[in-house]
Amino acid sequence: MVWGIVLYHNERRALISFLLIYVSSSILLLGLVGYFYYQEKLATIDRMCGVTMENMAMQVKVKLMKKSNIDIFFDKTAPIKVGLFNNEKKPIRSNLTTKNLNFNQINYNNRTSAFFMMELINPIQEIEYIIIEDSNVVITMDKLKFSIGFLLIIASIFMALIGYFLSRLLLKPAKENFATLSRFMKDSAHELNTPVTALMMSANYLKKNYDPEMVEHMLMSSKMIAETYNSIAYLAFNDLDIEVKEEFDLAEHIHYSIKYFKEIAANKNIYINAQLNSLIINMDKNSIRKLINNLISNAIKYSYNDRTIDISLQDNVLKIKDEGVGIDEENQKKIFKRYKRVSQKGSGGFGIGLDIVMGICKANHIEISLESEVNKGSTFTLVFP
Repeated sequence: MVWGIVLYHNERRALISFLLIYVSSSILLLGLVGYFYYQEKLATIDRMCGVTMENMAMQVKVKLMKKSNIDIFFDKTAPIKVGLFNNEKKPIRSNLTTKNLNFNQINYNNRTSAFFMMELINPIQEIEYIIIEDSNVVITMDKLKFSIGFLLIIASIFMALIGYFLSRLLLKPAKENFATLSRFMKDSAHELNTPVTALMMSANYLKKNYDPEMVEHMLMSSKMIAETYNSIAYLAFNDLDIEVKEEFDLAEHIHYSIKYFKEIAANKNIYINAQLNSLIINMDKNSIRKLINNLISNAIKYSYNDRTIDISLQDNVLKIKDEGVGIDEENQKKIFKRYKRVSQKGSGGFGIGLDIVMGICKANHIEISLESEVNKGSTFTLVFP
């Protein structure tokens, strides 16, 4: 579970794989940055340390040349140690903490300290080598390593959290869409079950007795199934549809749709009152048929029984008004989204009809608006270009 999002096994594997790749690549990148930063800081520390030790060696040399007191260089508590050696590389005076010295290098480091060696061309008081040891440089390097390592761990944890939240943000809409689609599939199965069952019962009845009313029920059920199929097929294959624009009378088109839905309207004792003036438009007939059919189908579906649906076409404005459940103001902005249903429970529908309507309106530059009041009805207004 990702903060309330239930994941299936393959989704958990995908999430873990994403986090592993994201975090490991982030750690690798941060590690490379840390490594180059460490190398740069290390070179800076070496340079500063070298200058400090060389300066100390010069001070010791000057003191020796002036035969001044050099006891100050041999303070046991001082972080920088001094060693004076003869030509046989044996200590004359030294407080160095390291015994194994490399007289062949001027400036070098070992695991505990950094060293600077000055060889005197003219020995002073049998002193031919001045060795300076700085034990603080290793402590400084260790602190630098710890700081970089600590920051790398903190950054890795931060990147892991960022990856987690990113994956959560990515999964949430996908899971919501999947849940919505699952509900749609369940609703579609339920929606289709009613007309299919009615068809089977009517067919069995007609085997024994012929009844014109039963034939009308069968015709109504067939049309319900056909409209459901057309809506689903349009969403599934609309990218493959080839639109053919032609001139036709919109009023005749609407009359045909009203006639097509008369059995379904009669089932709820709904009367469709149509006042249509002729309007010639140049659009794809199939698309406009889906548009009109979906609006009339919704009007019938969401109307109360024994009511009237008013359809008017004046100039270039089409209005379809029902006396049904209505839609509150908050949900009026959502109904054109796919699979979104905001009607009362039990009214049926998939939530795809108005998505189709909005898509056709946008494609044909048709302005669509909605006025609705809960328990009083809805009015869809279409302004054709």
